[in-house]
Amino acid sequence: MSSLPDQPQTAVSRIVERFEDRLRIARAMEMASSKRLLEAEALLCPGGMMPQSADGLDLLARIYVQQGRFDLARRRWEEALKLGGRLVEFENCLKVLDAYTGQVFRRRLMIWKITLVLLIATLLICVGVHLNLLSAQPK
Repeated sequence: MSSLPDQPQTAVSRIVERFEDRLRIARAMEMASSKRLLEAEALLCPGGMMPQSADGLDLLARIYVQQGRFDLARRRWEEALKLGGRLVEFENCLKVLDAYTGQVFRRRLMIWKITLVLLIATLLICVGVHLNLLSAQPK
């Protein structure tokens, strides 16, 4: 019977925890919108602990995207999906992330291809100039 008096206390504790979580998320959102991403991340992950709510994980994922940490963003949205909540929104975020990272990869690949072509062209020009100089030398 001692558990009966604890039940209201437990319910109050849960309400207080949820309220503190909402305040933390609101403050972190304010920091993130001011481009204070590291501070926002630290506030969402006190002591290195991941947020326990889907909203906290969602905000952390959005911060990671702004930081270019796409793999971590993906993991946080996948965790948020498991917790439930705004499933369609989280799935859409993952689709957009996939499309964006695909574009980034294609852009980087194109830059590498152009760099490689320019490097090969430079090498061929240098070899050609060197061969011309060798053939032009008197024997």
